[in-house]
Amino acid sequence: MTLYYLQRNLDNIAKLAHNTKAKALKWHEFLVKNDIDILIYETIRTEAKQRENVKNGKSQTMKSYHLVGQALDFVPVNSKGKTLWDGYEAADVKKAIKEAKRLGFEWGGDWKRFIDKPHLQYNYKGYGTDTYNGSKADTPSKDKGTQPSNIATSIVDYLKSKGMDSSFSNREKLAKQHGIDDYEGTPEQNTLLLEKLQSGAKPTETKPKPKPSKPKGDMKTTSVIDYLKSINVDSSMANRKKLAKKHGIKNYKGTGPQNDQLLKKLRG
Repeated sequence: MTLYYLQRNLDNIAKLAHNTKAKALKWHEFLVKNDIDILIYETIRTEAKQRENVKNGKSQTMKSYHLVGQALDFVPVNSKGKTLWDGYEAADVKKAIKEAKRLGFEWGGDWKRFIDKPHLQYNYKGYGTDTYNGSKADTPSKDKGTQPSNIATSIVDYLKSKGMDSSFSNREKLAKQHGIDDYEGTPEQNTLLLEKLQSGAKPTETKPKPKPSKPKGDMKTTSVIDYLKSINVDSSMANRKKLAKKHGIKNYKGTGPQNDQLLKKLRG
């Protein structure tokens, strides 16, 4: 059997680092021999693409094995080339995954925190240890503005490289200064903060919130009921009780002193 995407698979495998590529080719030969049709739709990935994936929640780390040529993503397909994203439980695909693991690949479907069924990575001797023609893997990139892979890809590493406090509390302060609200240290927030710091973006100026304007109304009346009517607010006893409670007037019963006190509160 000839796989529907045979040439595309081989072209993508060719982009992998040396040892990973050798294992991927053995796996691909197994697929051909056993008539298991899949599409290898991505191998090497740029940092710009990885940042986008992290922001979109498709990935959770900037230390992706795709960046160093040690990972591939695949999807089962039918005889007409249609992708079967729910096909990872099929018997032949399970057989393919088992063989990939036998060859030394780690399958993202086995992960607990972030299940990634299309993902296979070859750890080799660790992250970034595989080579291209004897030299350490380096991230190829045609994306404008994408920097080499040796730049800091972790906000913690970046802060440490600058001699800055990398603690959560300081990152929380930096995030707030750069307009990142409700910082919890998520991958998306960390990536965004790293981008802002690396780009030299100036902290966002926080303008004080304008004080709510005081309601205008009849400033001459001595009646709280008339005043509420003048500002188009419900003047019923029930609503005055709510207003009194809101302004700290306890056990409001509509007495003269209570009404005078409420009127003063409402006028500010």
